[in-house]
Amino acid sequence: MPRPRATGRQVGPGLARVTPMLATAGPVPLGPEWALELKWDGMRALVYVEGAEPERVTVVSRNQRQVTGSFPEIARALAETLGARQVVLDGEVVALSVASPGAPARPSFDRLQLRMGVARPSSALRAQVPVTFVAFDLLALDGEPVTDRPWEERRRLLEGLGLDAHPRLTTSPRLDGVEPGGALALAEAHGMEGVVAKRRDAPYRPGRSHLWVKTPIWRTVEAVIGGWAQGRGRYEASLGAVLLGRPEPDGRLRYLGHVGTGFTDAARDRLRDLLVADAVADSPFTGVVPEERAARWCAPQHVGEARFRSWTDDGHLRHPSWRGLRPDRDPTELSR
Repeated sequence: MPRPRATGRQVGPGLARVTPMLATAGPVPLGPEWALELKWDGMRALVYVEGAEPERVTVVSRNQRQVTGSFPEIARALAETLGARQVVLDGEVVALSVASPGAPARPSFDRLQLRMGVARPSSALRAQVPVTFVAFDLLALDGEPVTDRPWEERRRLLEGLGLDAHPRLTTSPRLDGVEPGGALALAEAHGMEGVVAKRRDAPYRPGRSHLWVKTPIWRTVEAVIGGWAQGRGRYEASLGAVLLGRPEPDGRLRYLGHVGTGFTDAARDRLRDLLVADAVADSPFTGVVPEERAARWCAPQHVGEARFRSWTDDGHLRHPSWRGLRPDRDPTELSR
């Protein structure tokens, strides 16, 4: 099994950058040899702490870009918490949605994007979109690599760092004693992306590995087709995407998003012919939709089903794919 490799560039006097370990997609594995954690909807980051000052902390993205300036509160929090210890952590930078009645705060990649790429966020932006570092692995402790040690031991050392004492830091919770089905249900209830399973005896190795298995949550939604867009490239003569919405009390549609994947070639052609036959001149959606110029409108009388990963903060589908028409459903049923 290959040993962890560094990129050859030093972060500081004693710590070299490490290529992150990546999970393989699959169902949640069974057995006591696997530990379960939640999958966070944030930005993967490795953090190198080499002293008690924020300037001695370096935050690096998955593709090895230094992004410390974008998240100064994380650098400050780690320096304050870990002091003079030399530590390398693997984890996720996370921003939460704005809580409202009936909608508690949840990890929001949409809000995090307001901070990503901003090299020097203003105090106002930091207050508007605070971020937290969620640590889930420990790669070096007191300057010594621990990547060869089993995950179980690394995790115990990580929990001993006391990160949870700082409001801008936390350790990703373990789902001990929870079965795979219950873990996925728990992740969905808390608005998480899914579950990650890790072999308890596994060392930390760079690159994609079957020793970590990620299981994203896929949700389904029934929605009304209000329009479609012409295909491009090999689909130029067929359908490229359908525009979906949910009926409002006045009969018009609230836009949910467009779906352009998941179709067979035959399904694209059949659906295009069906929607062409139901063409209308005006949009059935309330307000402007992003695909307005390329859209071709149709009467809102066909219900389709799509699967998707999560909702965006503005109520649109993230990563949707087509599952099929639902001729057994009437659009009026969806407004109830």
